Amino acid sequence: MKKEILSGTLDYDGSQIEPLWAYSKGISGDSIVLFRGAMDILDSNIKDLEDLQNNLAIKGGDMLHFIVERFDSPGSIRLAYYMQRLLVVCAKDVLLHHGIESIRKGDDLFIGSGKLSVSIASAGISSEKIHFGINISCNGTPHDVEVACLGDVGITDFIGVGKEIATAFAAEVDDIEFDIVKTKGL
Repeated sequence: MKKEILSGTLDYDGSQIEPLWAYSKGISGDSIVLFRGAMDILDSNIKDLEDLQNNLAIKGGDMLHFIVERFDSPGSIRLAYYMQRLLVVCAKDVLLHHGIESIRKGDDLFIGSGKLSVSIASAGISSEKIHFGINISCNGTPHDVEVACLGDVGITDFIGVGKEIATAFAAEVDDIEFDIVKTKGL
């Protein structure tokens, strides 16, 4: 799995979860792409119907964003959600390595009662897609949600931590792929 870090900032509006977004950035094949930017998801790009029905604002002023795309035909939403949980567990492990204890509830990370992350998984005709975002700052987040952010727990090298998370996830996926090709079927 390729790991790419985009330079500068790029705001996440939900369109990046669409198929072949990484390809439009010159990244082909299975990949995890990391970038930093704000988030404000347009209603037309919200994939979680519960969020849409509840008219929830999904936004943040400064976040780390991970976009995963894994090609499979047909894409599997079940596999996308399994991979999403693996990515969240990798993030939890990296944070713990930095002395940050977080709690995982499904596909979300919390520090105390503050929500640290947002995430969605989906699948299309040819790939599974994941967006995972971690708050760097608590600015610009919805006022009706208690949030946590990396800046408040002593993390200063945000891209460095993001790179560690992306590396851990890619290594897990690559290790799974290796296990698949060396194992006899029943």
